[in-house]
Parts: sequence; structure tokens; C-alpha cells
Amino acid sequence: MAKKLPAFEGEELLYSYMSEYLDGELPPSIAEAYLNASKGKEDLIQKFQLHRGKYQIAMGKFFAPEPLKHKLRNMVQDDQVRETIEASEIQDIEKSEMWSNIFRRSVLALIVLGAIGLGVYAFMPQAVEKINVIEYIGYEAVAMEEDPDGRLNLPSTDIDEIGQFVSRIPGLPFTPQLLKPIAGWSPEGVSLIDYEVIKVIAVMYKSPERNGEHLHHFMVPGIMKDIPFAGEEADFRGIRFRVYASDKLNLLVWQMNPQFVSVLAGHRSAPELAEIARSGTPE
Repeated sequence: MAKKLPAFEGEELLYSYMSEYLDGELPPSIAEAYLNASKGKEDLIQKFQLHRGKYQIAMGKFFAPEPLKHKLRNMVQDDQVRETIEASEIQDIEKSEMWSNIFRRSVLALIVLGAIGLGVYAFMPQAVEKINVIEYIGYEAVAMEEDPDGRLNLPSTDIDEIGQFVSRIPGLPFTPQLLKPIAGWSPEGVSLIDYEVIKVIAVMYKSPERNGEHLHHFMVPGIMKDIPFAGEEADFRGIRFRVYASDKLNLLVWQMNPQFVSVLAGHRSAPELAEIARSGTPE
């Protein structure tokens, strides 16, 4: 609510707002009237400007008792009008504070929701369709067989040592989980494959009983439905799996736990790979 200014005219207007005029704080509603009243009074205004510091010091020596102050205030504005204006100003301030509080709380709520969203996104399984992960895994399995020394980050036949290695890999969006011991297959080592958009863990096994044949267990963050597949899923003793085939390897894919997809790559048939997956997956 805007204050209604007293209706001064002529010299009263000139003297009443001379300080505001010199300070550049003249209310717009009286600017034109004040300029008209100040015409021909430039010398007076300049003299006031030069001496108003002395005026202020001199006026500061005067003390008016409270009854006189009240009487002077009433000459400009009676008590009822002043109380109405003050009440309105208080109401405006309260409204301003209310909207300010609402705005601050809304911003805080958005920040909290954003942080929660980022946290959920960071820990939720990421989609694996960003690259053709199955095709890449097929290439990696063949390369590991042809050059295990060059592809394995940790050559080891100790499954506990491999488990410690994968548990300490930084920046993984999932918790790695090795297969349970597989009859006829011994670990040979582990590798971390970083495709920038996705990190994959590969554990290589070897079978002395099958002339050193290799088997590879890949752990891929994400969920199986995000991997392109044109065939039909099968079920083997509670495990839903898919089979991808290439010229050199068969790949069996299943959701080992909600955080990551497991892929077995090897030269065994699909039923044999499904048996291995079932025996190696915790119930």
C-alpha cells in the first residue's frame, strides 16, 4: 500500500522536500510540482546545500517532549490514519516474509529431491544397450583365450584372491559376485574391462579335464531386459536365460542378481552352460 503524500504547495513544498531533491530521492508523484516550485530558487537551494550540515547540527540540539512530538505528527497525519498505514505495512511485510519462506523452502525441497534423484540414478542398475555388450563380450572371451597373459589384470588360481581383487575395484555401480565353485573348472585369473560407458568384470576358468578348455564369467551392470534379444528365453531350474551363439563361442545370459547380468562364454553347449550357471548361482 503506497503512502499518500501531504498536499504541500509553493514554498511549503519547496522547503519540505529540499533534502530529498538534493539527494535525488524526490518521490515521482511530486517531481513535476517540485520542479515548478523551485524555479527561480536555485540560489536558495544551493545555499541550503552548502549549509545544511550546520542546520542538522543545530537542529540536533533541540529536544521536543513526547506530547509535542505527538502533536506535530498529528499535524501531518492523525493517529487513526497512521495506525491504518502501519497495520497495512506490517501486513505487507508479513506477506513478503511468507512468500520468501515458501520460496526458500521450495528451493530447498528441489535441492533435496535433486540429490535423492542423483543418488538413485547413481546406484540403480544402468541400461546396457549403450553398446552391443554381448558382441563385445564375445570378442573379449576369444582375445582372453588367445592371450591370457596380456588380457588378465590378475592371473591367479586362488578364487579368494580373485574375490578380494574384484571387491576393491573403485567406481563399480554394482557389487561383484563370483560363481560358486564349479566342478571340473579352476580359476585362471580376472580382468576389468572398461568401455568408458560401462565397466565389466571377467573371470576366466580352465578345465584340465577338457585339454585346457576355457570358460569365461562376465559380470555386466544392468538388467537383462535392456539387452537386445530376438529369440525366446528359456528356464532351467529357476534360472531364466538366453543363449547367443557365434562362430566360436556360445554365450548364456542370465540375471544373477538385481544389480548385474552374468554371461557365461564358452565352447560348451547351451544345456551344459545352463547347468554350470545353475550350479554356480546362489539359491
